[in-house]
Amino acid sequence: MPKDAGQKQPTEMIIRPITGSFWQSFRELYLYRSLFWSLTRRDIKLQFQSMYLGVAWVTVRPLLMVTLFALFKRFSGANLHVPIPYMLYVYSGLILWFYFVEATSLTSRSIQKNASLITKIYYPRIINFLVPPLACLYGLGIAIIPLVVMMIWQNIIPGWQIILLPVVMLGVGLLALATGTMFAVLSLNSMDFDKLLGQILYIGFYVSPVLFAPGLIPESARVAYYANPMAGLLIAFRAVFFEAYPFPTLAFVYAMIATLMLVFGGLVIYQRTEIYLVDKL
Repeated sequence: MPKDAGQKQPTEMIIRPITGSFWQSFRELYLYRSLFWSLTRRDIKLQFQSMYLGVAWVTVRPLLMVTLFALFKRFSGANLHVPIPYMLYVYSGLILWFYFVEATSLTSRSIQKNASLITKIYYPRIINFLVPPLACLYGLGIAIIPLVVMMIWQNIIPGWQIILLPVVMLGVGLLALATGTMFAVLSLNSMDFDKLLGQILYIGFYVSPVLFAPGLIPESARVAYYANPMAGLLIAFRAVFFEAYPFPTLAFVYAMIATLMLVFGGLVIYQRTEIYLVDKL
């Protein structure tokens, strides 16, 4: 009689991801919420570790650029069609654009960054994409402090539109999530897409209303100009802080619809690639 005949054979457990609708995936995300918050806290710490000035860097870059462009406007005497003080206009646009760029870039590199974790244990991989837009909000919150100080200095008080700030930030975060997710998946096949994303973000800085008002754009080109979702989101971000800046209802609604479509497209592309994810790392 074999020695191990009476012994209990070890069981094998195979963990499979939840498949099906997006709602089932969201339910799985809830089950792994502790890991989600742990990765978010880790990303926040990584943004500022090994820097003596720490969070000061979040405000130094936009303040320096604001100073340079304010001097340019003063000496050139250009009329930029801005209904609010130009320094406030530029600073508010810069901090939101820097948030979008950082959140998008970190999302696009999240798979490679978490490769060691992805290849060892199972968890909803989409967590990797959700963490950067949320973690980058910490830096944006710090960057808003000088904006509030400048508003107090200029005796500017936000109107009722300030209650729309969470909705606007949700739109920007989702756009960063969608863009970063698409390029994260594409970069698995070729790093050329990582370079392409950098170029798109660089060009986007100049074709979005960050430094200049849409009033400078010819009427015939404004339809194409507002095709960029960040155009409507940037203007809406300023409108919630400055009552004198009209809220761009149509541009904002379009931006949200376009963003949701991009999010859906990004998730579909990711789901089709997820089963090969570990093999490509």
